Amino acid sequence: MASLNEENFGGYDAYFINELLDEHECPVCKMALRKPIQTKCGHRLCLSCAEEMRKRNKGVLICPLDNSILDSSEIFSDAAIERVIMQLKVKCSNFSNGCEWTGELKILNKHLGSCEYQTLKCLNKPCSTSLLPKNLKEHMENLCIYRLVTCQYCKQRIIFSEKQIHEENCECLPLCCVNQCGMKLMRKEMSSHITDSCANTIIPCQYLNIGCKFKGMRKEHETHTNSLMQNHLSMAISKLDALENKITLTVDTLENKIASKVNALENKIMLRVDALENKIMSKVESLETKTVSKAVALENKITSKVESFENKNASEVVALENKITSTVDALKNELISKVDAQKDEILLHEKNLEIIKAFLAVKTKTFAPIPETIS
Repeated sequence: MASLNEENFGGYDAYFINELLDEHECPVCKMALRKPIQTKCGHRLCLSCAEEMRKRNKGVLICPLDNSILDSSEIFSDAAIERVIMQLKVKCSNFSNGCEWTGELKILNKHLGSCEYQTLKCLNKPCSTSLLPKNLKEHMENLCIYRLVTCQYCKQRIIFSEKQIHEENCECLPLCCVNQCGMKLMRKEMSSHITDSCANTIIPCQYLNIGCKFKGMRKEHETHTNSLMQNHLSMAISKLDALENKITLTVDTLENKIASKVNALENKIMLRVDALENKIMSKVESLETKTVSKAVALENKITSKVESFENKNASEVVALENKITSTVDALKNELISKVDAQKDEILLHEKNLEIIKAFLAVKTKTFAPIPETIS
């Protein structure tokens, strides 16, 4: 049965004590009117039913009884009918579970909130069982196949329905060693135990690599090793000798192969060097010939230009030499003339100097001091 929640679509699906009158029933959902509206044509609908019809008809509301098109302004809420409907007598929706409550529709929700016969859904997902509140705890803790239980081995919380499968495969489940060594271990430790420490595990001799073919339980290997120590030593020596011979043979083969490859490579390099030297010599000779030819041509060109320049300037050089000679002679004569004049002037000065000296000598004698009379 639908509750009185106003968000539900359609009318009230309650268990009415008296038969529901036509004027209280919605022609669309066939339930008691919820938030009833009255149309211009005099019919009543649930508000939610009217809105759903409008959506399905692309925004147009058509009366379901006479197919008349209704405008929004022609629809009114009917508070009087709503008040009458909310006062109708109903039974509790849990009457089939034994609840004997009856009362007005408007207080049904309040009753359901505290009804002892209201069924509740089990909270263990995905269980869908509905029970009375008094039975719910027992069901969830002890009866529900989806309840959580603790694995007795790994203490992990698991769903009860998966308990058997989990415990059969639990990594902490204690198991006897498959080699019947007497040890009891958790499943997760079994593999490492058999591989690393189980006394009954069949393993090959530790000297397998030197030729010992013994295989036996791990607990037998110490006795085997101690009793056949000399044999193992002989096998090891034999193995080392064979290995040494093999290495020597391999080294000789490799040395021969390397020497052959080195000789081939040296010959190949020598051939390439000779070819490169011939190519270089050819290019050098070609370059020398070309250089000598150019040098001779340049020398001839220079000689020709020098001779042409000498012929062109020979006459000018002679005239210049004559001019220089004439100028030098003139300057020479002029210099000689000036030197002669200077000599005459010097002689004159010397004569004058001698006259002055003679004059000074005469003057000196005239003013000589008179000697004192000896007493």
